[in-house]
Amino acid sequence: MAPATPTSDFAIGQVNRLLSQLAFQVSRAIKSSDAEAIDDLRFAIRKFTQALIIFKPYFPAKEVKKVRRRLGRVMELAGEVRNCDITAKLLSRSRAPAAMALRLRIETQRRESQRELTRLLRRWVARSWSSKWRHRLVAGVAVLQTAGRTPIETMAQGILPRMAEDFLRHGNEAAEPNVSPEKLHQFQIAGKKFRDTLEIFTALYGTKLKAWLDQIRAVQTLLGEFNDCETVRGMIAGWAGSETVQRQLKKRERRKKDEFARQWHQGIAAPGNVGRWTEYLPDSGTFRVADTDRPTTEVLTAGAGT
Repeated sequence: MAPATPTSDFAIGQVNRLLSQLAFQVSRAIKSSDAEAIDDLRFAIRKFTQALIIFKPYFPAKEVKKVRRRLGRVMELAGEVRNCDITAKLLSRSRAPAAMALRLRIETQRRESQRELTRLLRRWVARSWSSKWRHRLVAGVAVLQTAGRTPIETMAQGILPRMAEDFLRHGNEAAEPNVSPEKLHQFQIAGKKFRDTLEIFTALYGTKLKAWLDQIRAVQTLLGEFNDCETVRGMIAGWAGSETVQRQLKKRERRKKDEFARQWHQGIAAPGNVGRWTEYLPDSGTFRVADTDRPTTEVLTAGAGT
């Protein structure tokens, strides 16, 4: 990417790129109903949506609102399929007598949700949705000249440190003993937004950003496994024979929450690490400078527990 690229040019490039990725995942989800295709579809929707949020001033507000509403419906259906996949997976690990019957019931529910999702995606394809969205968003760009010509580095310096601070604050709260489900949920939201935003800005920061993203993914995975237990318990609540499975899932929840808290304190939030998040993010050149000084991976893990 050229130095001092205008924010509007960067925004258009990223939206175009992420829309192409989303179109690919939509086609893939129509052809394959497996769990990986659904997860990749959801991730593509999340990243594209986050780009529209970040670069909101540079696109027609009315069109962005329409697109986000349509994406919301697909995300809802894909989430239902994904929840069934997670439930079936966890039930397959249970030795509870009723686990098999519960799993068969979930698999039926999954097929129904998958059919509805596939029907909707096929309607999108039949209506040439991606080319229409591209035209309405990109060809209809409404850029304020002053804001639009601001270098993308300046925008990054304005939003990334704040997002990092928000991520760290919510993470510290989520890692506290006896944390409430609400605090955990807030951290999940902050973490997803931060991760998706950082991935959008990889063109600006270069490959060294990967070390940061790897640490975010690691803690998100543990907290995601905790949340999966919550989701499954909610889906089978009240079902005949689910009591034993519920108890097993509660134990797994506690274990995953403890693992998350330990990894958070020993890694990202370790003494000396916290300041490096806001120290490195404001300047897009710092990652390239680090190449000739101290490897980013070493910087991130300094002071972390073993």
